[in-house]
Amino acid sequence: MDRITGSFLDEFANERQLTKESQSDQFEAFCAYCVISSEFDGEFDPIEMRTGGGNDLAVDAAALVVNGDIVTEPEEIDDLRKRNNYLQARILITQAKTTSGFDGARITDLADNLCDFFSSAPTLPMSDELRQFKELIERLYDNSTAFRKGSPDLVVRYVTTGTWSGDAHLTSKVAAAKTRLENLNIFETVEFKCLGAREIQALYRNAKNTVEAEFLFSNQVLLPEIDGIEQSYIGTVAATEYLKLISDPNGNIRKSLFYENVRDFQDYNDVNRGIRSTLQEERLRGRFVVLNNGITVVAREMSPVGNKFTLRDYQIVNGCQTSHVLFDEKDELDGVHVPLRLIVTKDDDVASSVTAATNKQTLVSDEDLRALETLQKELEAFFEAHPIEKRLYYERRSKQHSSVAGLEKTRIITRPQLVRTYAAMMLDEAWRAGRYYKELQRIRGNEIFAPGDYPDAYYVSAVAAYRLEFFFRNGHVDGKYKPARYQILMAIRHYAEPGPVPTKRRELEKYCTRISDKLWDAHEGPALVQAVLPVVDAAVQQTEQDGILDRDTVRTQAFTDLMIKGVKALHKK
Repeated sequence: MDRITGSFLDEFANERQLTKESQSDQFEAFCAYCVISSEFDGEFDPIEMRTGGGNDLAVDAAALVVNGDIVTEPEEIDDLRKRNNYLQARILITQAKTTSGFDGARITDLADNLCDFFSSAPTLPMSDELRQFKELIERLYDNSTAFRKGSPDLVVRYVTTGTWSGDAHLTSKVAAAKTRLENLNIFETVEFKCLGAREIQALYRNAKNTVEAEFLFSNQVLLPEIDGIEQSYIGTVAATEYLKLISDPNGNIRKSLFYENVRDFQDYNDVNRGIRSTLQEERLRGRFVVLNNGITVVAREMSPVGNKFTLRDYQIVNGCQTSHVLFDEKDELDGVHVPLRLIVTKDDDVASSVTAATNKQTLVSDEDLRALETLQKELEAFFEAHPIEKRLYYERRSKQHSSVAGLEKTRIITRPQLVRTYAAMMLDEAWRAGRYYKELQRIRGNEIFAPGDYPDAYYVSAVAAYRLEFFFRNGHVDGKYKPARYQILMAIRHYAEPGPVPTKRRELEKYCTRISDKLWDAHEGPALVQAVLPVVDAAVQQTEQDGILDRDTVRTQAFTDLMIKGVKALHKK
């Protein structure tokens, strides 16, 4: 392995707590991170994407991105269809080898295995991880009537530490593999590429950087000085230039840019159909600039050179619907201009007020704006206020911590993760925690990120999730219990502190501190988890005839009720 790739791999392994794993296992996770990051802008755990081991079909990692989100549970696909009224998917497959060259036989074998995997009746044995991924794929295709832009795309990457030189023999092998997968007739497009050291290094650098884009903003006016705002502009931009802001290098829409936008894309409702029809009718395109309310972009950094603007770490805080329609109609944008408001500020209070104000004008409900309120900033500050050994990092903005050197990335808690862990641990919604996080938030909307909530309960939920994953990785807890991770989080609270969660601040603070102190302790933490594992075993025996714990086992209210009952019984012994 060359020196640069080796140094990148060492950095990655240290940040992800993988130093005890073999170099080949580290490299599988590293390549999964690089490849998936090129398709998905948010933070994710590449360890969860690995499928390597026995019966892995030469697939070392696999991920399913649906409507811009990484999906890990079949129910999330159902929730996304219900919420967005459409499904648009990309299936990502990686094979990673630390060898310094490429093997034509591996390319052919991988294609053979994938053809079997994606068939309706696969014959090759699969690992548990691949079987679970197959469940996701089956659920996706069960919802094929919701495919809005055609079938899912398939992206296959074969990565080594060598140099890809375009060798004629290997190129023909890749072309044959691509053709075989295309002939399955279940994919909209198939990409099959070999990546060497230079390519994977470039992907790693890109994954570590915050979002950056360059565009021409010719028709703009610099606004007068405003308190809390470094610079602000208002004007119009060519739609083709605006697409440069919202498209990634692979030509996909950057879903993470709409993280602060309070609504997902609502598919083609009446309003969005109107926007689309304006773009599709040649005589109306020129009027788009006066018919549309426009787009608001908030950036933390900007470098203007004449009319060329470079933005870094930016968000589309208003204009999610318009952006998606423009992206869909990218071939119909000749002569189309878009009203644009560009604000540069590092003040989160200013950014939040801009987001709230612009969305209020589009009649977004107060409930939708709840996520923009003070609690989000309090959570971020509260997490980082702890001593370094107990410090976690709440990620309010996508990739806000990705470029911080030396930061243990497993300590980053994203909003989707926090919604799930809090719902499981504090609201006893363990059986629903695997759902799409916005759907879960809708179901228990008044109790997650609610005005007046205290950060203590969110922090201890994040601590429990972080420590449990730490115990899994370090062998303190058997990996067979991973499907029940949310049930275990719930059980930890009930076992460590029986009774209801306090509502008064001082009592809640002491309650949460007692739990987190136990979890952080090197001896009490693993012991606390081990104490509730027999409850998991007992619940499995009562619900599953085969006695096997899998994802389906834990997705019922009945299983959750058995867990709570079992933990209460422990206290009576």
